[in-house]
Amino acid sequence: MSEQLLSMRGRFSAILQQGRVWTTPLAIAALFALMILVALATTPPPEPVPYDLDATHADGLLALRLWLEALGYDVRRNDGLRFTIPGEAQLLFVYPNQLAYTAEEAERLRRWVEAGGTLALIGPGPDDRALVEAFGVALNPELRYERRMAQLLPLLPEGRPVYESDWFSPIQTLDLSEAPQATPVLALLAASEETASIDDLKVVVAVQALGEGVVWHFAPGVDFTNRNLREFAQGELAPALLRTTPEGSVVVFDSYHLFGFSRVGERIATLQDWLYRTPTGWATLFGLVITGVFWALSGRRLGPPLASAEEMRRREAAEYVRAMANLYRRAQRRDALSQHHAHRLKVALARRFGVRADLPDEEFLEALASASPPLSEAQLGAVREMLRKFSGRLNERELVELAGDVDALLESI
Repeated sequence: MSEQLLSMRGRFSAILQQGRVWTTPLAIAALFALMILVALATTPPPEPVPYDLDATHADGLLALRLWLEALGYDVRRNDGLRFTIPGEAQLLFVYPNQLAYTAEEAERLRRWVEAGGTLALIGPGPDDRALVEAFGVALNPELRYERRMAQLLPLLPEGRPVYESDWFSPIQTLDLSEAPQATPVLALLAASEETASIDDLKVVVAVQALGEGVVWHFAPGVDFTNRNLREFAQGELAPALLRTTPEGSVVVFDSYHLFGFSRVGERIATLQDWLYRTPTGWATLFGLVITGVFWALSGRRLGPPLASAEEMRRREAAEYVRAMANLYRRAQRRDALSQHHAHRLKVALARRFGVRADLPDEEFLEALASASPPLSEAQLGAVREMLRKFSGRLNERELVELAGDVDALLESI
């Protein structure tokens, strides 16, 4: 009956132990699932991102992209990990950015234009000081509310003399004071104005020749978005922009600076995009990192931590003697331990001095005395005394102390 109780208790303990092993991973998995549900419930719907090439909302650029592709142009994004301009690019659109240009990137862009490229620069934004210094054109800080945009020079023969702008959206104008070579193309006019003097121009479009290339400067309200192309006929301005871009050539949109490192607004097409660019994906990565750290700290990832060979401390002979003494004490066999340590002493000395370890004690001592180099008298006397003691009867304490003396002697020789 008692054996059955012990067996049942053992099974119950095993079940409890197995339950403890699985409780922690299950708790982590439940916490992880809860985090995902909370992230899904609290994630707000994405807001429309302006200047997204795939967006159909008012501030998107889907209509411009499809129109360029219908004309036979190869439309691309430079959305790699670093800012690059494809060598075959003929036209580059740069919109107000989340990630500002560096001085080196702005200088590279200017050199590309001087080599014959066409740049459509909308803005630049207030943080893009590098672009302002590279091309000399900035945005005036004040907002204007004039609704009419008049053509100043016959650079747009396909366009109409006057264009309407959005009545409800104030617009910024271009500051051309640092770019005297820039030519105004479109300017704002009040409803009562038919013309305006050069000093009073509120320019929204200008063209600038640099080397072999051209820079078209556009205020943010003249940016070819879906609404502006549909409601305000800004598509009539594009033929002049495409005069220097051969049919079928490469047109690039600067997505690297437009969306920044977060790449917000781009189409989510892969699992990596979902992990990197959505709050739910961030929560998933966070949960995986926390779980991995927990398992690593608890030793579950690669099993329990093991000490390397260098970190393992070798046992001393005294520890071995204590362990073996307990066994031989129960078996009343102390003489075996004495013989073991006497033999250990003789083997160690025989290896060092080139004598036989199986000789009787007296012959072994004579061989040691005639070895070259010989032992000192004190060392030889210590060996003789140890062998004498090992041949007698020793208690446990004497055996432990004598084993320690053997180690000390061997280290001193």
